[in-house]
Amino acid sequence: MKGDSMTSNLTAAKSAALKKTSLALLTAVLLLLGSVFGAVSVKAGASAGIMNNGTSGITIDIYGPYYKALAKETSCAYVRGGCAWYASARASELVGKNLGVHSPANWWNSYAESYGFKKTSNPVAKGFAIYSNHMVVIEKIDGNTVTISEGSNPGASDSAHGYCALRKVSLSSLKSLYKGQSFKGFIDLRVYGANPPIPSTVPSSHGEVYVAKGIADNTWHSYRNTIPDYSYTGVAKGVYGWWRIVNGYVDWNAGSVYKNENGWWKTSGGKVDFSYEGLASNQNGTWYIDDGRVDFSYNGELDWYGTPFVITGGRAEVK
Repeated sequence: MKGDSMTSNLTAAKSAALKKTSLALLTAVLLLLGSVFGAVSVKAGASAGIMNNGTSGITIDIYGPYYKALAKETSCAYVRGGCAWYASARASELVGKNLGVHSPANWWNSYAESYGFKKTSNPVAKGFAIYSNHMVVIEKIDGNTVTISEGSNPGASDSAHGYCALRKVSLSSLKSLYKGQSFKGFIDLRVYGANPPIPSTVPSSHGEVYVAKGIADNTWHSYRNTIPDYSYTGVAKGVYGWWRIVNGYVDWNAGSVYKNENGWWKTSGGKVDFSYEGLASNQNGTWYIDDGRVDFSYNGELDWYGTPFVITGGRAEVK
């Protein structure tokens, strides 16, 4: 009887120990799985999507195929440090092909031109703004308001939104948005097909190039037929007058003398001032202006704000 009791107690002890060991192993497995799936969850981002989705009528699915595909190429997707992943994925989505993940420096120094994109001194929607260690996507330009999307900005988003955000900034602040970051330039992604002119902004009579407002970005461009011409720099007609264009955009700050095929024109706030009469200068000299246009046939003398000028063939020289 005593032996049977000892055997029974030993068996019970072994059973308890086995249960304890099994429970410990199960707990360890659950912790491990929790850690793995937790890491996957952090990498994949939460289901909240991009912060401020729908801003300026723009909707972006950061769990779409291009974003997921490029997430496999980098450890920075949906986390801090993922500005290049996000911008590269958004550009891939816009142009309809996988472009790969490239850093801001590589986009600026190599890949923009290799993909057929164009560096420009003016912001373009759709395009990039490139900084020394950051990059954003320019989604829309409306006057002095620019809508951008970006990844890796803890100040604009959080982990629940994959550190991705849509937000509005001023055009005048775009080059200096990030403290400690030097601005490199803009890249035009050449996404033109979805930006035809708003019909009511097309002048009834115009030449080969005209000025109108784009449906997609609500911004004034030079157009040929119904396609924005981002290579055009000159003076072109719109419904509200004639305008100075630089790389396909109205230059609202233009206030000098510019030429097109019809002559040289005095502008103010980007618009040809047909009421202007007097002298005005550009990089080529000082000119006599009549009704907003350089009069190359004018010869004479003119006292201009206390300074006497001699004018020959429209060009003015101090007497």
